[in-house]
Amino acid sequence: MFYLKLAWSNVKRNRLTYVPYLLAIALMSGMYQLIVGMIKSETLGSVPSGDSAKQMFQAGIIIFSFFAVFFMFYINNFLVNRRKREFGLYGVLGLDKGHISRVLLWENAIVMAGGLLLGTIIAWVFGYLLFLLLLNMLNFVGDSSFSIGIDAYIVSYGLFGIIFVVISIWNSIRVHALNPMSLLQSEKKGDKPSKLMIPAAILGVVLLLGAYYHAWTTAKAGTAIAIFLALVVLVIVATFLVFSSGSTLLLTLLRKNKRYYYKPKNFVTVSGMFHRMRQNARGLSFICILSTMLIVTVAGTLALYLGRESIYRENHPFDVFTYVFSSDDTDEQGLNQAYADAICELAENSGVTLVADVSKFSTDTALEGSDIFVNDLSEVMVVNERIIYAHNEFMFDVIGSQEDCLAFVDKLYEIDKAQIGADWGMFVSDIFNEREMGLGAYGGLLFLGVFFGVLFLAMTVLIIYFKQVTEGYEDKQRFIILQQVGMDKKMVKGTINRQVQWMFFLPLFATLLHMVFASKIMSTMLVLFQISDWLMVLACIGGVCVVFILLYLLVFRLTAKAYYKIVALK
Repeated sequence: MFYLKLAWSNVKRNRLTYVPYLLAIALMSGMYQLIVGMIKSETLGSVPSGDSAKQMFQAGIIIFSFFAVFFMFYINNFLVNRRKREFGLYGVLGLDKGHISRVLLWENAIVMAGGLLLGTIIAWVFGYLLFLLLLNMLNFVGDSSFSIGIDAYIVSYGLFGIIFVVISIWNSIRVHALNPMSLLQSEKKGDKPSKLMIPAAILGVVLLLGAYYHAWTTAKAGTAIAIFLALVVLVIVATFLVFSSGSTLLLTLLRKNKRYYYKPKNFVTVSGMFHRMRQNARGLSFICILSTMLIVTVAGTLALYLGRESIYRENHPFDVFTYVFSSDDTDEQGLNQAYADAICELAENSGVTLVADVSKFSTDTALEGSDIFVNDLSEVMVVNERIIYAHNEFMFDVIGSQEDCLAFVDKLYEIDKAQIGADWGMFVSDIFNEREMGLGAYGGLLFLGVFFGVLFLAMTVLIIYFKQVTEGYEDKQRFIILQQVGMDKKMVKGTINRQVQWMFFLPLFATLLHMVFASKIMSTMLVLFQISDWLMVLACIGGVCVVFILLYLLVFRLTAKAYYKIVALK
């Protein structure tokens, strides 16, 4: 039990980092259990559009798993790197590498078990509420029940159990590859400046400008869809290069400018920023990329959800279009008239009103969602004053409640052949059933987008928090040194504040810059989904950006408190 007790003591002593890590595991595992529970939910399966929502969740859970694995490894690497000095001290005191690996194993087991337990509680407490929210988005009114089945726990615990085993093996390999002295000295090592700093910085700027150019100038939706993934990869690579090499190059040039650099205020600020960027460039890049992914994901799914009606209307300029056909030599004109009469009679019995809006036609204009192309308006006829007939197809709008309209459309398939007086068949396409099915797809997509947004936000907040805590411990000693060389406390405090603010807001500025150009290609791509209201798309992107900025500022205030508490700046 010695290693378990030592691990428990370490977790309590390092609660500033382990507690946020535990909360992140709880949030991710709780969301994972909820999504799997919704996939397995019988109630959701009985909702008219529930199957479409389930398909969205099934595709999303795979991507969610990938990000969960990536996030867990990233945070684990951060925690191990920060505690290398402590592990080196264990080695000096007589613990061999196997003992250190065992302590790490117990620490991860404690945090993982606590996170999974808390995640299960989160799923229990908020699961039903979120499920009701999803049903409301799908316009479902009726009895609803939701419970997370045992299979959801098995899948969730299985995934995080595998992550735990792989991380433990990886930690053991890393510990065995280092010696105690290197561990003692490794905590303060930052990223070494690359010999290819200038070419890497230039390449990063060129890649970023190239991605911006194509994102802004691509005018065809198909082309935008085809190149979007490539542009995402370019932006990610360019962001890493600009933050790591570009920032270091800029600070190096400032250091070489003697008239600027050799001033007390600039000297301390640039030197401090140089050290910070060498150690935190990678973390700042991750913050920028995750923030951009968050805004793109939530804004894109929100635009699809809010613009779904325009998608339905593009596919169905008329609420219903149908045609009837016969396999024998039945008189076509008589068949069509009998079918039109049957439709009108069915509408009267269903409590809906049919409307023939001829103004939807224009010369030499094709109707989306059908194969009709009108060369001459004389080809368009109005049958029974309520139905438009052209090119063997009947078109009309339907006024009534969604339920009555759906019932009417379903009954179109039940028109008796004897009523028409011929051996015939029919084809029906309507906007009402598409609304039902589309609501599940777009509602599920938005729900999943928000889940991913929460995941990206949690990852961003945790990285920011760990960065602030790490810098706090380093700056605490630097704060004392600066005072010892003659700087007063007020000047030191102002210098450190400026550095912290620059480090915190650089990723935010880069994120908003990314979104300026991403908004253009997002608007272009959404045209392929029949969303041409670019003002609505921009409003979604702008609204999500505003909310994100507010959350980002809140995170800054909260993490800054932890930072100032460590460095004892009051």
